[in-house]
Amino acid sequence: MVLPKTVFIYLSMRLSWNLQLVLLISVTLSSCSYHEVKKEAPEINEIPANSKFTIILPEDHTTGYLWQLKQDYDKTVISQINEVWHGNNRGIYFNINALSAGQTTLTFVSRMYQDTAVVKFYIVKIQGH
Repeated sequence: MVLPKTVFIYLSMRLSWNLQLVLLISVTLSSCSYHEVKKEAPEINEIPANSKFTIILPEDHTTGYLWQLKQDYDKTVISQINEVWHGNNRGIYFNINALSAGQTTLTFVSRMYQDTAVVKFYIVKIQGH
């Protein structure tokens, strides 16, 4: 089947419009990105107050080991937004709000059932205004 030239032009313009929309959404979402915290304790990660940050840990569900954030951090300094698993290759993202000035330690435990495999610590210092 051969498409008339006007249909081909319309489809090309429509595809172009969809591509522009995808690019616009990508740029918008990337501008709302979180600051990635990478330094493990004893190093200190400095974060501005009233911002958001993420800690990314490798998590492969085929092994059965999952990361958990212990709830022993100072909840007046930070609050957990959510955790999102992005597949075996990208791991799990722990998204966190920096509430007010102060310092706290985040403890992450990789475990399967009751067996603990790895413990990681991240110190975050929230900077005041």
